[in-house]
Amino acid sequence: MRREERKLRNIAQNKIAILDKPPALNQMLDGEQVYSRASGDNVRLYIRIGAKLYYTKFLPVEKESSNKWKDLD
Repeated sequence: MRREERKLRNIAQNKIAILDKPPALNQMLDGEQVYSRASGDNVRLYIRIGAKLYYTKFLPVEKESSNKWKDLD
């Protein structure tokens, strides 16, 4: 096995940090991404672009809810 191949196989991704509250615009750098889960809400991904903060909300995929894998296509 070549050195490069061994290096690529042994790279591990760090755990993704999820905050307990939404980030403030002045706490983030331009282009930075932050995951947040406020109490009683779904996980959101926040990204700062310039002077604006954008987010997208994640929906859970569960047997009990109407969110099924086949419905998310």
